[in-house]
Amino acid sequence: MKKFLNKKGDISSPIIVILITVAALSITGMTIAWMSSISSKAVSQGSLVIIGTPTITTNGTLYMTIKNIGNADAKIEYIRIGDVLYNSNITIGANEIYSQPIGINGTFTSGKIYNGIIGSNAGTYQFSVICQ
Repeated sequence: MKKFLNKKGDISSPIIVILITVAALSITGMTIAWMSSISSKAVSQGSLVIIGTPTITTNGTLYMTIKNIGNADAKIEYIRIGDVLYNSNITIGANEIYSQPIGINGTFTSGKIYNGIIGSNAGTYQFSVICQ
């Protein structure tokens, strides 16, 4: 029987080590690139912060300042004050502040504190609002 590789045709150990190292580095580089692309897409979302103390008038005009501290637009889908629901289409851009009066159809009692909820594509946020 004939030998497939003789001493003269054998691959030396240092070359094998170099080939394995190059292959491992290539796989590591591809894995890091893939994980970076996945993680950058996963963290792209809005995040809302209510600044100051929200107030509402007895006829339902809500005054509040909302900041989007995320890196994507946040869309406010609804605002609930007590039992009154307001369907919204407010969009706050990344790192922008929204500070416009919001007309909520409802009657509120002066001096009373109401629990509020903001529902958005960035999550649900609870807050308290005082009627003035």
